[in-house]
Amino acid sequence: MADQTSGYCTRCDRAVEVEHRYSHRTRKWVRLYLAMPLVLLPFFPILAADYVLALPMCMLYMLGIGPVLMIVRDPPLCCECGALVGKDGRAPAATPTPSAP
Repeated sequence: MADQTSGYCTRCDRAVEVEHRYSHRTRKWVRLYLAMPLVLLPFFPILAADYVLALPMCMLYMLGIGPVLMIVRDPPLCCECGALVGKDGRAPAATPTPSAP
């Protein structure tokens, strides 16, 4: 897919190229959606007074945050097998399982 960096595949146990479902450019632009309230903060008194238009627009904005967070938090995937790759690029440590008596 779009942007690829080195990572460590937990399924393959070797270093592999990783990819994201959404391109780096898309994820970059979507992060601006989360910064929109900071831009509108100086206009808060005007927006708070206009409940007829501003309140429904704020509700629509809140509905859009779910899909935006899904795109921003999209985990990297292995290009070869599609396994999830950790954020730090290393395989997670194996957790010991209790043995049955």
